[in-house]
Amino acid sequence: MKAHGLNPRIRKSPFFASSLKYGASEFHPYNGMWMPVGYDSPVNEYWNTIERAGLWDVAVQRCVEIAGPDAEAFTNLLTPRDVRKVAVGQCRYLVMTNQDGGILNDPVMLRIADDRFWLSTADADMYLWAKGVSAYSGHDVEVTTPHVYPLQIQGPRSPEIVARVFGDAILDLRYYHWMYGSVDGIDVVISRTGFSSEVGFEVYLLGYERGDELWEIIMTAGQPLGLSPGSPNRIRRIEGGVLDFGSDMTPAENPLEMGMERLIAFDKPDFIGKTALARIRAEGIRRKVVGVFMSGAPFEKNNEHRWPVVADGKQVGHISSAVYSPRLEQNIGFALLDIEHVDGNGRLRVETAEGARDITLTTLPFVDPDKKIPRRSLREDLPAG
Repeated sequence: MKAHGLNPRIRKSPFFASSLKYGASEFHPYNGMWMPVGYDSPVNEYWNTIERAGLWDVAVQRCVEIAGPDAEAFTNLLTPRDVRKVAVGQCRYLVMTNQDGGILNDPVMLRIADDRFWLSTADADMYLWAKGVSAYSGHDVEVTTPHVYPLQIQGPRSPEIVARVFGDAILDLRYYHWMYGSVDGIDVVISRTGFSSEVGFEVYLLGYERGDELWEIIMTAGQPLGLSPGSPNRIRRIEGGVLDFGSDMTPAENPLEMGMERLIAFDKPDFIGKTALARIRAEGIRRKVVGVFMSGAPFEKNNEHRWPVVADGKQVGHISSAVYSPRLEQNIGFALLDIEHVDGNGRLRVETAEGARDITLTTLPFVDPDKKIPRRSLREDLPAG
């Protein structure tokens, strides 16, 4: 990155110096912070993630904290999911919706205490949204953005790496649970979550000052096991059916279209967007996201915008994310299609930057449909050092 591209409006993560030291060549602004998105080629980072492990600076996942006597009730208002069923020490994947049922964000929530929640957010200012809602909701809560900065360690060797740094107790951590940890006086929260569909962890640094120290400690422990720096891998997340906020879902889409019915508790008292989503459910969705294979030679570039999907000369949807999968040896992606076209009948074509391609529909995810990989027991079949 050239020095003239930096300015104080876009913040640096606690791991910024380390990302430069280890070869980050490209940064994107995300939640008002620079996010490193390129060290090696995406294909090399992909193989490293599924065969060994990657270390990702994802401090851009801005944490919004909701605390106070009404924290549970207020957090429950912000999401269709019922957070009352989440115990301290557990995490949950959520969607947050507006009054029209549109998706505003899809954070991972950590219940830190009975009266304190963290929302680890995607690229949209959910602090201002939550702050604004709290001003009129009548709930006794304090909405803040604490100094909490996550790293992700993702891949089959991540359990051994994290255990080397924080101790073997981490091997008893269950999927979508969190625990406290410490190394050399650096305090963290460790959750068994991530953006790869591989076994992995997020390590939330508590405080800003010692980020580069933590990075070096993890790299020193992990390099003998093949740990390499990287960034959330587009190929692996599409294979895993992981939707990306801003790319695959926006406020123009709702969770019913996105196949997220399991995240909606219509039986809970209230949440923002409940009336709209109940109406959409009763009327039936008009669009639905599906997995697609796309014919032809491997894509040389990922889609930089949504590609139109056409049937009989008429646009009937779009491809929101597309990539070539080296493992599947096919072009794959997500399509949001008009509901009458999700049965696979009729010829569908997509207009890509590299010419028109035929589409074949499939179910999601493309790989590991039962999510056995990230859920596996951490004490079984640990990779050899």
